[in-house]
Amino acid sequence: MDENKNEHIPESQEGDAVEKLDNLLSKKDPLKDKPSGTGKRSYKGIRRVFLISTATIFIAIVAFLGYLATDLPPMNLIENPESDLSTQLISADGVVLSRYYSRENRVNVKLNEVSPYVINGLIATEDVRFYGHSGVDPKSFFTILKDVILGDDVRGGSTITMQLSRNLYDEVGNESVYIRKLKEYLVSAYIERKFTKEEIMMAYLNTVNIWGTSYGIETTSRRLFDKAAKDLAIEEAALVVGMLKGQGVYNPFRYPERTQKRRNVVLTQMAKYGMIDSSRYSLDSLKSIPLSASLKKQEQEHTKGLAPYFREHIRGWLKTWCKENGHNLYTEGLKVYTSIDSRMQTHAEAAVREHLMDLQKTFDKVERRGERLFSKDAGIVDRAMKRSRRYRNAKKAGKTPAEIAKEFRTKVPMKIFTWEGEKKVNMAPMDSLKHYLRYLQTGMMSMDPTNGHVKAWVGGIDFKYFKYDQVAKGKRQVGSTFKPFVYGRAISGGYEPCTELLNQPVTFENVGGGRWTPKNSDGSIGGKMTLRMGLATSTNIITAQLMKDLGPPSVVDFAHKMGIKSKLDAVPALCLGVTDLSVLEMVNAYSTFANMGTRIEPILVTRIEDRNGEILWQAKTEAQEVLERDKAFLIVELLKGVVDLGTGRRLRFKYKFRNEIGGKTGTTQNQSDGWFMGITPQLVTGVWVGASDRRVHFRSIKYGQGANMALPIWALYMQKVQADTRINGLLEAHFERPDGLTVDLSCKKPVKDEDGGDDHAPSADDFDDFE
Repeated sequence: MDENKNEHIPESQEGDAVEKLDNLLSKKDPLKDKPSGTGKRSYKGIRRVFLISTATIFIAIVAFLGYLATDLPPMNLIENPESDLSTQLISADGVVLSRYYSRENRVNVKLNEVSPYVINGLIATEDVRFYGHSGVDPKSFFTILKDVILGDDVRGGSTITMQLSRNLYDEVGNESVYIRKLKEYLVSAYIERKFTKEEIMMAYLNTVNIWGTSYGIETTSRRLFDKAAKDLAIEEAALVVGMLKGQGVYNPFRYPERTQKRRNVVLTQMAKYGMIDSSRYSLDSLKSIPLSASLKKQEQEHTKGLAPYFREHIRGWLKTWCKENGHNLYTEGLKVYTSIDSRMQTHAEAAVREHLMDLQKTFDKVERRGERLFSKDAGIVDRAMKRSRRYRNAKKAGKTPAEIAKEFRTKVPMKIFTWEGEKKVNMAPMDSLKHYLRYLQTGMMSMDPTNGHVKAWVGGIDFKYFKYDQVAKGKRQVGSTFKPFVYGRAISGGYEPCTELLNQPVTFENVGGGRWTPKNSDGSIGGKMTLRMGLATSTNIITAQLMKDLGPPSVVDFAHKMGIKSKLDAVPALCLGVTDLSVLEMVNAYSTFANMGTRIEPILVTRIEDRNGEILWQAKTEAQEVLERDKAFLIVELLKGVVDLGTGRRLRFKYKFRNEIGGKTGTTQNQSDGWFMGITPQLVTGVWVGASDRRVHFRSIKYGQGANMALPIWALYMQKVQADTRINGLLEAHFERPDGLTVDLSCKKPVKDEDGGDDHAPSADDFDDFE
């Protein structure tokens, strides 16, 4: 019934009850002010999402930064950058002869060794706020950011520090442009914290690739202008800086007009920022200076420059040394100090050129450019053809003999060597072989006998076209230049310069049967002759008599003790020089005479240093006394007689030398080889001249003798050395007579005739060698 009562409540009372209930519910209970259980869970969820999101973003950033840094080099490499440095080959007088490098030709210098114009030009053009930012230029940064947002290509905006990061580490620049920029920022920021601005600038200038294989300001400066970076003029510095924009685009030799405009942009920038002293320079006048005013383009090919044969010889030795000692010839920046004197090397090369240019003209005129020889002996050209690379390639390609012959008869464009300079011609390969076969070659080496230091080395007439080194590799018959070893053995055995022998033929019994009786070149016999005159006049019979008395084995042993390395056959004909030897070993052996019996091995490299100047290797003098001093002095007296009385007299009469000189001329059969070995107390120099094929030669002894082919090179070289005031006193020293030596050296003095000749020596009309 009670439930039914509710159904009869008046509507006015029901409304009042609802209003009271609402009022009651609107009042907040303090205990109910806290969030409900559902509210707590909602709050914690939001906070968790926030924390997780923040952590995720942080981890993502860290991971991304970690990704950026994963393939960057360790930071200790930034502190001690291991950029590839070329090995420098340095002469005894401090001239860089060459650099060995595989990919990058680089030499480091300090900032004070760089022209300030280079630094100012670089800042004005590449990074004008260099000294104000911390690796990243804010203005450039926002420019890059705008490009990213707008989807434009990102380019430029790199500071010098950012560019340095790319120069030092390949890893920085191999990704997309966005990743690369971020990597640049990371490395740049670290570099800026660790290094001063000056150190950053120095590192940049030493690592930037400016032109071709030239890396760094110093190498580029020497290649472009043949001067050190510190000596660059303002317009030269501007050119170098301008080339940084793109070495392929701004090449002063290929695109001079375009490159000059770029250089002028750099000059304008320098003027804009007050880096050009207007009181000293006019901007317009600087802009008007042509590029050709100072460009010299020093070729870095191994075929160019001073002493190319020597440099290549040393390269081979260095490769072996580096392999055995764990070094890299092309990347470690080694400094290899050599014994070569650049001044003497220059004089040697000039002497070779001066004489052989004239001698070649004589050969071409007298021998009709070799055509007589080629027509008489077709095998000369045929042999050269079969040894050529063109022939080997044709055979490898499967061509028939007829096809190969046609190829060698067909004219093609080519460059050829001439003494007047390289020429472009259309020539058949067969004709080019004849062209090169006729050229007379040379090998020349000069050495200080007191310490073994090699001062000059000329291995041929042009390394680009004739790469075979005639100093170390080439071995040719030495002729009468071997005779001093026979006379030397006689002196060591008790003979004296004034000992007389009969000028009568002697006969040798050959081991295989038969007999050999040597003759004098002029056919003369009779009378007596001293050893001094026998060597001076290169009389074959006197030499043969000594060989007969001494025996070939003892002469071979003596020659080896003096410094000859090649195998020598102990046969009687050896006394007349029928053996092939190199210029290198002949100079070494003659140096033993000049050094009074002490043999010293030739020294080409004096020391090797690493990039920091630490000595890695140093040459040790290998000296051995192989001949008594007084005996060596007597041999020198015999050699002096050659110059004073005999086949080397033109040094006195034609070239006017008055100092002490010993020497020996040499001429081989058919005049295929001409030699001259000359000694002074401080310099021993050997010269060989001949064609690459022995069948190509002068037919006349007048032109083909050693006194005409080789001696003039020695004379011209020594004249230039003597006239060079930078080289002191090489020809002023004297051979010192040993104390207590009582041997008579006067012999019987020849009576001088009115023309300055002597009655007991050969005729001097043509200064013939008579060998």
